[in-house]
Amino acid sequence: MQRTIPLLILLLLHLLHNPSRAQRTSIPGFEVGNPLRIQASLSGNFGELRPNHFHAGIDLKTGGQEGLDILAVEEGYVSRIKVSPYGYGKVLYIDHPNGYTTVYAHLRGFNETIDAYLLEQQTILESFEVDLYPGKGLLPVKQREVVAFSGNTGGSAGPHLHFEVRDTKSEVPRNPLLFNFPVNDSKPPVVEAIAVVPLGPNSTVNGRDVAFRSRTSGSTIMGQQPVQVSGPVGFQLRGYDSQDGSYNQNGIYRVDLFIDDDLVSTFTADSIPFDVSRHLNALIDYDYYYYNKGRYMELYREPGNALPNLKYRNDGVVELSTGLHEVRLLASDVHGNQRDISFQLEATPPTIETDGMPEEVEGNDELIELHWDLPYLYESEAFKLFFPKLCVYQNVRMAISESSGDVPSIEVGKASTPVQESFVIETKLPEDADTADGWLIAQINGSGTPFRALSTKENNGWLKAESRSFGRFKAYQDKQEPSIRSVNFSNRKRWSYGEMKFIVKDNFSGIQDIRVEVDGQWTRFDYEPKQDLVSIDVRDVPSSAAQRDFSLKITDLAGNVATFEGNFFKE
Repeated sequence: MQRTIPLLILLLLHLLHNPSRAQRTSIPGFEVGNPLRIQASLSGNFGELRPNHFHAGIDLKTGGQEGLDILAVEEGYVSRIKVSPYGYGKVLYIDHPNGYTTVYAHLRGFNETIDAYLLEQQTILESFEVDLYPGKGLLPVKQREVVAFSGNTGGSAGPHLHFEVRDTKSEVPRNPLLFNFPVNDSKPPVVEAIAVVPLGPNSTVNGRDVAFRSRTSGSTIMGQQPVQVSGPVGFQLRGYDSQDGSYNQNGIYRVDLFIDDDLVSTFTADSIPFDVSRHLNALIDYDYYYYNKGRYMELYREPGNALPNLKYRNDGVVELSTGLHEVRLLASDVHGNQRDISFQLEATPPTIETDGMPEEVEGNDELIELHWDLPYLYESEAFKLFFPKLCVYQNVRMAISESSGDVPSIEVGKASTPVQESFVIETKLPEDADTADGWLIAQINGSGTPFRALSTKENNGWLKAESRSFGRFKAYQDKQEPSIRSVNFSNRKRWSYGEMKFIVKDNFSGIQDIRVEVDGQWTRFDYEPKQDLVSIDVRDVPSSAAQRDFSLKITDLAGNVATFEGNFFKE
């Protein structure tokens, strides 16, 4: 005991004099165990920056395998089962008595009890895609009970388990690592680069009106110091975090920006509601991301950014007094590991004056001012556009350009401008179009080739669709039906186990509906778009001495239909 007290004192003194090593952050009241039997290793963490959204959970590695046991981390009941070819694929939700819900996604399948309920409901609804809410008493589960099996369904890019913790009432995802999730982490975050960005009409950085970007070296930047700034500026950071036993470049939990030791802005990946997750596009330098693919996190707020996990002074916009200033960026993870980057600025008064002249446009282009907090309507003889309030994150001056021809097109702004709320596109059907069958609105590339079909409705000779990206659009007729190719099905084949498999593809608009029938009755199937695969587990087909009639029907977004028919025996 006499030797223990001095050691504790030394430890406390070490922590007090080394603030770069903080304490682990956690939420009391609920400890989340490992839902796998193997040691937890992360390929993705909460809040990391993904295309158009924040990652809402953690991704657990399964060693490249499917079929691993998935365990309920706490007792509760199955509150939701969802099956979709996209997004989370096959996903299970379990409500727990402490007010939290755990989510297990990209599953290959469920345990026998849950799957029997799923099959019953899919058959009643005659649908592969379902979203079910079983109710509190129907499917209870015990802690560490096997509830499902790991897979690679939906938008998964490889076998793994996506795991979430949500507040049951609000459904807001919380960072699972804050619940003492058992993963080892002694690695500090990595800050790869910083940017200093001019934010005012007269602002400059190193004498220019464009961002200054520099990689880091040790605890500072590689670029020449002090960085010269004039007028209001903002700061950006590019970096990642990783955990022990994993080299995946995951997201950073917390970033703090200090100017002369005063806290200016903070980003914390603790909880991010789904309804604002797309506002990630206002957190990153989207224009840089569009052209260079790297994501710089903005430590200042764009007007339309509604993320609640950002705290700013003066929206993170920094306007400094003349002279030298110290900039400090502190990146932290949940486990207390930190990375500290510092560098100097020298501020001078603004010297550039803008003439306030409007931007020039070419030909018949129309230049509009789209305000982030106001709606806007555009109309011409061939097109109508409606931009709702909050369509963009800041005021955007952009061009709208129409081209004439048998099927006119319209170019709306720049694809490098992020869109939050979908805008509406309407265009007239071509005069010689006898019917709207197969007609839809498509996004086209620079050479005029359609590459993305929009879900389209027709009314009184006008086509109407919505888009969440700017670009060029036109009416397009898709008259080609989908294709179906058997992998292992042949007429009069006898089946007792295994899966019937078919490759299904569509040339452009995409598959909208799939229906499988045996003897005229809807039969359960699986659809995996990543592999263009429809599969039917023959265990879902009752045995019979009689020959069974089989039908697979595919409908695309334009209404084109393909059908495969045959017969087989189920022993």
